Amino acid sequence: MKRRQLLKAMTGTALARLATSETGRSKLPVRFVSWGGIGALSRIKAAVRMGIDTHRLPLSPWSDEEGRYDFSAADKFLPALKEAGITTIVHIFNHGIPKWFWRQHPDAMPRNEKGETDNSYGSVWHPLVRERVRQGIAALLDYLAERDLLRFVDGIEVGVAFEGQLSFMWHHFWAFDPHALFAYRFFLRGRYGDISRLNESWATSFRSFADIIPPKRWSETTECRDFLDFYRQSLLDAAEDWSNCVAEKFSPKVWLWLSHFIAPDQRPYAARYPAFYLQRLKKLNRADVAIVSVVPNWQTKEEIAELKGLGVTVIGEWLIQPNAQEQKHQAQLAWDLGCDGFFVGVLENLADETGSLTEVGRTTQLVIERWRNGVGP
Repeated sequence: MKRRQLLKAMTGTALARLATSETGRSKLPVRFVSWGGIGALSRIKAAVRMGIDTHRLPLSPWSDEEGRYDFSAADKFLPALKEAGITTIVHIFNHGIPKWFWRQHPDAMPRNEKGETDNSYGSVWHPLVRERVRQGIAALLDYLAERDLLRFVDGIEVGVAFEGQLSFMWHHFWAFDPHALFAYRFFLRGRYGDISRLNESWATSFRSFADIIPPKRWSETTECRDFLDFYRQSLLDAAEDWSNCVAEKFSPKVWLWLSHFIAPDQRPYAARYPAFYLQRLKKLNRADVAIVSVVPNWQTKEEIAELKGLGVTVIGEWLIQPNAQEQKHQAQLAWDLGCDGFFVGVLENLADETGSLTEVGRTTQLVIERWRNGVGP
């Protein structure tokens, strides 16, 4: 929170230095997007045959217990992707936290009101999670610069929380770990100043801010709305913090974010509000492409249009390893919603190690061809 207060107090000139300028940023094709470690170089040629124009290469900012990083996949695949003419996004895979970190810092796991924890990502409020990722991002970009690999990188995707999304897990509020509680109370002190003002607004009788915990269930109350402001802002704060680390060392042509919708009754719990995040990241010139959900009843055409109205390219996603029929279905959903393209899934699911297309790969090739020809999947 303190960092955001500092940002607000900075001059326009200083903010301009932090933000990547739109001037000179080329509009790269990002419509048919794959993801994965690739495994075999022959799959890159297969991706070109299918019509895939963008690949997200995951690289972890987490070291092993001895502080050693493994970015070796970049040496092999970044030049090959660029040579093939594929727009290359380095996916900073923040949520892949190693077991050694959990052994040493179990308090860094997000926690709900029942005391249940989730080890699939780190608490965005935990200072060590924030610092370790900052260190890893710096180490990654230094590694790429030292090997002259940054010239092969078109874009950056900063993973944030659950599944690398601008999202928490759903069904519960995941802000009951000690650092989340401290941050929430700090937020409320900043908003209300005095506990009596909070009690008047909430119709409560807390004796101090230290007595307050997040709500257990969502309701249309001032208390819940205040918490949601804090909850969403916390994800945005982590996104800005980690993207600042990128901007200090590199100016990508494309900033990509994974920001799904979800069923309306679960949105407060997961804090899935893509327009909220992308509008604010766009003001920093750090939002060019958004991968959003296309799951039926999670989002509307109007919500997709709102994101496109921000000047963001919208890519529809559902399954990461679909079968052939599912690939057709999710592409059709993305088409019907008005998305600019769709996520084709893990590249290893579309082609084998020799570069031969799987059944899903052959279907993907046909779907992309039809999409390009304007006739729909």
